Amino acid sequence: MRKTTIARWLWFLGAAAVPALGAENPRQQVVEVGPAVFQPSAAPKAAPRRSELALAGARLPESARHELGDLTAAERAELQAPDRRRGGARSKKPAVKVGVSRNLPMPVGFSGLPLTLAMGGSVPVSGGLLERSADGSLVWTASFSSTGAGALRLYIRQARLPSGSRVYVYGEDGEIQGPYNFAAGTRPEGFWTNTIFSDRIFLEARLPARATPEEVGKAILLVGAVVHLEHPDFAPSATGKATARPKSDACFIDRSCVSSSEFPNVEQATRAIGQLTFVDGGSSYVCSGGLMNTTTGSSVPYLLTANHCFATQDSATSLEAFWQYRTATCNGAYPDENLFPRTLGSTLLATAAAPSSDFTFVRLSQDPPDDSVLLGWTTADVSRADGMMLYRLSYAGGNPLIYTKEQVNATPTPERCSDAPQSAFIYSKDVAGGTGGGSSGSPLYLEDLRVVGQEFGSCGSNPDDNCDAVNNSALDGQFRVTYPSVQQWLAPGNPAPCTPGPTTLCLSGGRFRVTVYYATPEGAAGPGMGVSLTGDSGYFWFFDAANIELVVKVLDACTLGNFWVFAGGLTNVGVTLIVEDTQTGASKTYNNPIGTAFAPLQDTKAFSCP
Repeated sequence: MRKTTIARWLWFLGAAAVPALGAENPRQQVVEVGPAVFQPSAAPKAAPRRSELALAGARLPESARHELGDLTAAERAELQAPDRRRGGARSKKPAVKVGVSRNLPMPVGFSGLPLTLAMGGSVPVSGGLLERSADGSLVWTASFSSTGAGALRLYIRQARLPSGSRVYVYGEDGEIQGPYNFAAGTRPEGFWTNTIFSDRIFLEARLPARATPEEVGKAILLVGAVVHLEHPDFAPSATGKATARPKSDACFIDRSCVSSSEFPNVEQATRAIGQLTFVDGGSSYVCSGGLMNTTTGSSVPYLLTANHCFATQDSATSLEAFWQYRTATCNGAYPDENLFPRTLGSTLLATAAAPSSDFTFVRLSQDPPDDSVLLGWTTADVSRADGMMLYRLSYAGGNPLIYTKEQVNATPTPERCSDAPQSAFIYSKDVAGGTGGGSSGSPLYLEDLRVVGQEFGSCGSNPDDNCDAVNNSALDGQFRVTYPSVQQWLAPGNPAPCTPGPTTLCLSGGRFRVTVYYATPEGAAGPGMGVSLTGDSGYFWFFDAANIELVVKVLDACTLGNFWVFAGGLTNVGVTLIVEDTQTGASKTYNNPIGTAFAPLQDTKAFSCP
């Protein structure tokens, strides 16, 4: 990390920016860090192989084939409707809607499996086909189809399987994703599988031969919905492929057309930006986001995007990010998305809507590709640095990466937008390329890849034209406004104090931030409401202020070596308990699956001292 004065920052940017940036507070210090190459903490997992699968598709009985047919008129209308979530902020540059969730009439799956099946035998069970393999393992397979889909995902409402079990999804063309491990159960909000680019998806669960009768009897796997993805760019159906770019997007510049002479760090930026797909409110969307470096060089896979893309743990759990998706040649054919690396899942750490800086900040559940780049960042205020050049790569429309070069406009023209004050947003003009739906959340950075903001949308008199830079300004939430909310993770040496609130407890002298989320079998979910008891303890209620659901305390036991986390639950709903050390940025998440009595928690090695 470097801490510099504004004067040094202005020297770095050039003399032309001195009056604008120095005007507000010339003695204000800037916190910043440069980009870095991601250093994985573990070896990458081997890709799944067809030899690992039973491939029971041809053997499935009708009862194991779940054919959803065509979308209903209401589902088709919802798929084709624009993003209307949460009002005004969404209209600035909405996420691209690419799919809808189709709830199954009743969950498909099993709650306990029979053990009497002979070697080589098979029997229809719970909407699937159960087979006993030659190695003694039990394999349960079902298929799901949705007419017209270009791709499918499954929503697994609940799963808990014996240790050593493996779950896969795959398509008829050989695409395989997994294995998934449900030995610890699912999070309260459930689990969304990877995308399979086909109108039919197979789900296979293999329980090991060593699983005990009790473990097999308690095994559970329930599919609650199929996510139907159909979009002419991201997931085209057989009849829905795009033939030409719309006139309003004619200015878009394919990233593969950009050389290092135009943007010196274009190759590094390519390895930092993810195409984000996620489910929110029953629909599936595409946005953009970028990996972020820390002042400690920790290589934790943190990702920054926009609040108007998603802002809940449900959506963060469903997050599937595709990496380095680009054409092979300038304006070349769009490649198959399933050929590019991807990550699945994330934990929501912080988020805020406009008129703040409209950001969402998560930690990915899986490591990005080994050659990924973590973007740098700076807390310098560039909103009035008139003429400063800024850059971005993004995934407009769910297409491969596009390039945009922008110039800061200190006096926004033709107007400022009332929900995007210049104190929190950067106004700029596109000087090369443009952005569109799906670009939301894409980081905006200096030439040396220091992030200064993330895309909120556009402001002007012609917002439907993505290429009209005369009548529209580009809008980005300022990273300097975002920074106080994320500094405990990105700059742990600069502690951000815990602020108590209706859903937040600050324990052990205020050092530890404690939050809780619940989920019921009926699909209700939300944050727990916190009530402080002492400096070290408190409780949460979910449905009624008079009904205590969870008691938690964080103790300073440093004389014995660590901080301790103890918790006790009076519930069997799903619970996610998150405890964060605001001094170091470390965090721990404790999960209780839906339908399981909350087991006493006594973690005496929770956090390091001091």
